[in-house]
This record gives sequence, C-alpha cells and structure tokens, in this order.
Amino acid sequence: FEALKVFKAKHGHADVPRTYATNPKLGSWVNNQRSGYRYYKAGNKQTSMGMCEERIKNLESIGFKWGKEHVVSKAQSWVEMFEELKLFKTIHGHTNVPRTYAT
Repeated sequence: FEALKVFKAKHGHADVPRTYATNPKLGSWVNNQRSGYRYYKAGNKQTSMGMCEERIKNLESIGFKWGKEHVVSKAQSWVEMFEELKLFKTIHGHTNVPRTYAT
C-alpha cells in the first residue's frame, strides 16, 4: 500500500499498469487487489485474497479505481514513459535503457 501511495504521489493517479516495468511487484499487487475486490463483491470471501471493507476504503481514499475506468490511455502512458526516458538521459547521458532497468 505504501508503494502505491508513492506511485500516486509521483504520477498523480493510482492506476498502476499490471505490467509496470519499474516495479513489477506493485503492478501484480494492484492487479490482485482488483481481483480480490471482484471476488469479495461477488460474495466469494475464500478467494478474495483478504479483501475487506477496510482495505477497500483505504484504497479508495487515495483514488484507486476498481473497474475499466482505471485503464490509463495509451497516450497518457506514452507521455509518462517519454518523461522517464528524458530523466534517464539526463542522469546517464544516453537513451540506451537496459531491458532490466528499474529505478
């Protein structure tokens, strides 16, 4: 949850892509929260991955979205990644980002 709050502070939203290269565990965790929420709301508490009203309130308090409205547009995602690339170039002096690079 703390990593999600850091992401929101940096990006202005809590819509972490499922395949978030900078922090793959966060992307997976966010995806699991959405899955758990769906199971919880369907009444299947055993497969809800610990989802409960308190967790729902905590996530919603930072602007977390549960459905399709959480999907970041390709244009917005492109702009964010371009900004990351510019920062990488400022720090490293080139744009040859290694495939396994993480901040």
